[in-house]
Amino acid sequence: MPAEKLKKLIVSSVVTAVLLLFILLSIMVYQMIALKNVQKRIDGLNEQIAALEAEKAETQDEIELWLSDWKIEERQRELGWVYEKDK
Repeated sequence: MPAEKLKKLIVSSVVTAVLLLFILLSIMVYQMIALKNVQKRIDGLNEQIAALEAEKAETQDEIELWLSDWKIEERQRELGWVYEKDK
């Protein structure tokens, strides 16, 4: 009988080890998929950041242009405004 108990103990240990290995592998695969999804999201956000920074630089250049005196005077003339000295 001790040989039969030993055999049952070995079988149950092997089954437990296989189940534990399966569970750990399942968790590892899930984590890899989750990390891949997070990396995709990070890449998308980095692309958005780059696009917004480019738009910010373009807008800043446009603001600097419109703050220059010659551009303000050009727009005034387009709208029909004149200086007192121009009359």
